[in-house]
Amino acid sequence: MEWDPTQFFREDEVESWQPFALLVLNQPINETALRALRKHALATVCADGGANRFFEWAKSRGAENTDLPTTIIGDLDSIRPELRSHYTKLGVNIVQDDDQYSTDFTKSLRYIQQHERDILSATDHGHGHLSILILGGLGGRVDQAFSQIHHLYTMNQKQAEAKGDGKLYLISEESITFILQPGMNTIHVPRTNRPDPGPSFNSGGRHPPSRDGNEHGIYLLEENVGIIPLSGPARITTSGFEWDVEDWKTEIGGQISTSNHIRAETVSVQTNAPVLFTVELAKRLKRSAR
Repeated sequence: MEWDPTQFFREDEVESWQPFALLVLNQPINETALRALRKHALATVCADGGANRFFEWAKSRGAENTDLPTTIIGDLDSIRPELRSHYTKLGVNIVQDDDQYSTDFTKSLRYIQQHERDILSATDHGHGHLSILILGGLGGRVDQAFSQIHHLYTMNQKQAEAKGDGKLYLISEESITFILQPGMNTIHVPRTNRPDPGPSFNSGGRHPPSRDGNEHGIYLLEENVGIIPLSGPARITTSGFEWDVEDWKTEIGGQISTSNHIRAETVSVQTNAPVLFTVELAKRLKRSAR
């Protein structure tokens, strides 16, 4: 499977992006990433209290009456009453779903997937597949962070079983996280802030890496990555990292791969079980950069 987590931040390659929708959770969100992603999202769905987060972000820019989410969905016990009224008056689609066996995160993902064709129909990607970029999820309470990873994993498994091509990316305050499925996974990681690999890096007029590169808007990622098993032991083989492994067993309670470093434009992970892959955002794309 091919992954390209930074494509949505590469403004010079908009035409080649996979179409995507934004899902805003009721968790601390990366406003820097939201600002960069919002203008190209085909839809923006707020999971209940995520509407509070979205409103405060829009208000900080004086755009609370013009920059609106597409849909707000959930049991609606977290959205502030005055904001529900505000968005109702402005014609935002508000869906009350009282299913007590699903979280607002799950309800929102399910809603986007059920309306994928409608969302895509307004674009040239009518027969394509929709990726979902989830904002929030790993800040705040630890139990909620584990819950978001659980739901990310569960929805990815359902997507894989349905043979869907749309991808789910969780964008937190400092990282992009997604679930790699069994088999070979190729991950494109251009414009990573990593040590200079030599003169060949300058081919094509590209900027060489330097520690002040982020000041010039060059980098999209820092070099740090983690590969974490989720549902049990996994065996992984990697390439393109500082510390590559071959048929290496990883499991919670045993060995896990954290703080590895990207060393190529494209890296690969072959695995016999689903694993979580997380990579650090460049400084200019982190929440602290806002």
